[in-house]
Amino acid sequence: MKNKVLFVIIGIIFIIAIIMTLVKGISVDTFYGEGYTISFTEKNTIDLNEIEKIVKEIWGNSFSVQRLEFFNDSAKIKVKDYTDEQITKLKDKLNEQYNSELEETSFKIEHVSNVKIRNVITPYVIPVILSLVIVMLFYAIRFRGAKKMIELLFCLLVIGGLFYSIIVIARIPFSAVTMPLAMCVYILTVLGHTSISEIRQSNE
Repeated sequence: MKNKVLFVIIGIIFIIAIIMTLVKGISVDTFYGEGYTISFTEKNTIDLNEIEKIVKEIWGNSFSVQRLEFFNDSAKIKVKDYTDEQITKLKDKLNEQYNSELEETSFKIEHVSNVKIRNVITPYVIPVILSLVIVMLFYAIRFRGAKKMIELLFCLLVIGGLFYSIIVIARIPFSAVTMPLAMCVYILTVLGHTSISEIRQSNE
C-alpha cells in the first residue's frame, strides 16, 4: 500500500514537471540564456575577480564573465540586457581600476540567442549509454537473470525523473554544473543499487 502511494506521488510530480516544461520551458542561467555579450581589451593585465566585482556592482548577480585571450588583457561579459548608462559606468570603473583610457566605442556588444539545451546534453549521451551497457553486462554475469537489470533501469528512470522534475518545478536555472551534477546522480544511483544488490545476494 505504501509503495502504491509513493508511486502515485512520484507520478503526480512527473506530470507537474511535464506540464511546466510545456507551459514555461526550462529555466536557463545567464551563460546559456539569451542576452548580450560585452567584450573589451585592456592595455594592462586584468583580474577576472576584479571584473566580476565591477560587473556585480552594475548588473547585480545576473551575469557571467570569461577570459578571451591568453594574454589576460581581454574579457567577455554576458548580461541579460544593458543600458548606455551601464556601459558608461563599466567604462569609468575599468578606467579607474586599471588606469586605462577606454571609451564607449572600446566595447564590442553583440546579441546572442539561447543555447539549445540538447546541444549541451548530446556529448553525454554516448558515454552514458556505453557505461550502462557495461553495467548491464556486469549485472547479467554477477546476478544472473534480468530481474536486477530491470530494477536498476527502473531506479535510474525514477531518480532521473525526480532530478529533472526538481529542476523544472523549482525553476532552478540550467547551468554549467547541471550536467556534471546529473552524472554524479547517475553514478551514485548505479553504485548504490549495486551495493544493495550485493548485500541482498550475500544474505540469500
